[in-house]
Amino acid sequence: MKKQQILNYLLENNTALAWEQILISFIATVFLSLFVYFIYKKTHTSALYSKSFNITLVMIAIITAMVMMLIGSNLALSLGMVGALSIIRFRTAVKEAKDSAFLFWAIGIGLSCGTGVYLIALIGSIFIAIVLLLLTHGVFEDDIYLLVVHANNTVDAEKLSSVVTAGTKRAKIKMRNSTASATDITYEIRLGKKDDALLLKQVQELPEVNAVNLVSYSGEVTG
Repeated sequence: MKKQQILNYLLENNTALAWEQILISFIATVFLSLFVYFIYKKTHTSALYSKSFNITLVMIAIITAMVMMLIGSNLALSLGMVGALSIIRFRTAVKEAKDSAFLFWAIGIGLSCGTGVYLIALIGSIFIAIVLLLLTHGVFEDDIYLLVVHANNTVDAEKLSSVVTAGTKRAKIKMRNSTASATDITYEIRLGKKDDALLLKQVQELPEVNAVNLVSYSGEVTG
């Protein structure tokens, strides 16, 4: 093939899609992007859930698929599309690193479905969802909590720490506040399944302890 023929091949849009193929691509994109929508909602762990961002993931997947079907194998059109997309900026900052991964996931679905590679999009989405669900629900790690103990100023800190250490898999003092009449000690602890009730009972039985708070802790909040 001569250079001029290769150039003409790249500059012409050689992809003539039938309306049935276009419809299948959009249906597959919508189905998989809604799957991403469900997984994002299911695995969201922040204090505020953004439904708007979740809907945006679906839109990004559909728009990406449309752009890929439009570009086809046209080199000139693809370069022009890159230039056009370069002027787009996100006015809202992505608050979590995991949200960026969901953006790439949605774009990947759009790229796969837009080019007709549905099997990669399907198997990849299922695989990502399984890994994400396992990691989010702590299958490979123990539950992490903050144990906040409110006690009198006469509390035996060493005895309290020994009780906490004995009832947990790991315990570490994160903060200690003392006044003339009271002492507050915060521990970061790792508990096994259903060990929280026993630990609270053991700590509350200490005579100097007035109250105990157990707070779920993801390691993302410092205090």
